[in-house]
Amino acid sequence: MKVALTILFVLIFAVPFVTPVFGHGLGGESLPISLGNRNATLFVSVQPSVFDPGNNESYLSFKLSDARTDAVIEHVTYLIELSRNGKQIFRETFHDDQGNLNIRVVSNDSENIKIDGDKEQTSGGWTRKLFSPLSIEGPIFTAGGLYKFRTEILTVDADSNMLSQRPTVEGAISIAEKTTHPITGGDGKNYDIGITSYYDTTDNFKFDPQNRTISFEMPFDWSEKNIKQTTIIHEEIHIPKTYAEMLVTKYDGFVNGVPLAESSVTIDDYSEDSRIVHLVLNQQDLASSAQKSKDSSKMIFTIMPGKTEDLPLKAFTHNAVFQLGLSWEPIPIQAQSKTRFYMDFSKYYAPKIQESVIYDFVIKQDDTEIFRKSLAGTTNAPPQTNYVDFEFSEQNVGTAIISIENIDGNDLSAVDFVVVVKPKSEPKQNFPIRIPSMIKDDTGNTVQGRYNVDLTWIPNTLGVGDAEFIITIYDKASGFPIRQAEYDFVLLKDDNEIYRKSGFAQAGGSFENVRFFEEYVGPLTLRIENIDQSDEFVEIPIMVTPEFPVVFLVLIVALVPLVFASRMLYGSYKY
Repeated sequence: MKVALTILFVLIFAVPFVTPVFGHGLGGESLPISLGNRNATLFVSVQPSVFDPGNNESYLSFKLSDARTDAVIEHVTYLIELSRNGKQIFRETFHDDQGNLNIRVVSNDSENIKIDGDKEQTSGGWTRKLFSPLSIEGPIFTAGGLYKFRTEILTVDADSNMLSQRPTVEGAISIAEKTTHPITGGDGKNYDIGITSYYDTTDNFKFDPQNRTISFEMPFDWSEKNIKQTTIIHEEIHIPKTYAEMLVTKYDGFVNGVPLAESSVTIDDYSEDSRIVHLVLNQQDLASSAQKSKDSSKMIFTIMPGKTEDLPLKAFTHNAVFQLGLSWEPIPIQAQSKTRFYMDFSKYYAPKIQESVIYDFVIKQDDTEIFRKSLAGTTNAPPQTNYVDFEFSEQNVGTAIISIENIDGNDLSAVDFVVVVKPKSEPKQNFPIRIPSMIKDDTGNTVQGRYNVDLTWIPNTLGVGDAEFIITIYDKASGFPIRQAEYDFVLLKDDNEIYRKSGFAQAGGSFENVRFFEEYVGPLTLRIENIDQSDEFVEIPIMVTPEFPVVFLVLIVALVPLVFASRMLYGSYKY
């Protein structure tokens, strides 16, 4: 995932808390804690949470809030110990009158820890100065990986209210780090494979060109206790789009030799230069794999091309109005041999009846258009009703882009697929969903704004538990991501706001990790608003299910375009 990640966990309500408590989080952690007869939540985060060797400044935040009212608890004194790989980084006392402790962190290779701030008189904890933030400098976040923290609560509600029994929480936050590994493919050419880990640092990268197998290792404690503390494991493998041998329609994934479920291996082709293969294991996946894993100290990740093709490839248009399926005969696509491409159109916000549709079928290679044909077809038609024939030449061997454009004359109704001309392949892309921003004009009508927001969530089916939302904000005029873009991530249930979190996309993109609880089961509305400090927003319906049934995924897929359709019918929104 290539961009800064902001992690958020929804507060836990009505749960019996025990001291001490533990947890692991990706860039952030939300932990229950008991303050006598009051239940509270401690939220810990670090921003940015993707390690950047060129940026040594980050922010470490602690917030203690009432679990019942979500009100911030004030006059909190924290005794914080931070460590990595079993080595203590610092152990210091901090205080904040408002309850929101924000520490500016400057990481360097010095040997000592230096703190710039004032001392609170009663507790002796470090606090911010009148006109400058509390800062800590030293060898702190000097690499990506898993950082463990142990926090004791010394005071709450008043500076003099020293707790006789100090509640203690232990947890961990991950700082993602991308590594690049040069390889020589079976074709004799050199490529770079990228690995991004959102849990801990990776090593022992291996590539077998004969079997097209990628593997790498990561430290992991397979104990039952640690698995209960770990919400999700997320690894990314970045494969260049020029490496045709590895661009297949399906990958088989393994952890310590144990096969991963198909839902744990996701292909993302939206990046311009590389395909990203996501390996995502939730707590249930970890528990299942632990029973079969023979190694108790690490994870060995392996992916290889799947043994079967997975056609048709499916993807949504940028405006989520159409879903397209693309398949072809014969398999694989070969140069100097006619290939018949089949296009299946589904229009979700319209009745499931056959309708005429016009579109452009386009083939591109190396940013050059090599074929374009305007066609007429039918939506909701039997498979293989809509087709076009094309023969690739020997000069076309490699990767190609198949674009279905201008569907029904709408330039936002477009979708791209990556295919390989001998050998076979083609990605399966359901995400991202591109949503144009909206804004109210002077007359109160909703009109199109200046931004596009690309949205992806993992897993595809949202249920009770943890989910990752990938958000990228683009400027429509330039087509480039908006740097330093602020936004608010909002969840609504029955038109009532149930969650709001401000986010910051350093390079135009950000991640929000959300933990859904039983009270959120059912249809919700996700809004990204106040985009780049403007009044523009996007919104999309999502469905939170109790046990991840597939039928709910079908329902939410159908609901997405309905939002766009309703705006077209009742507002002034235009694509």
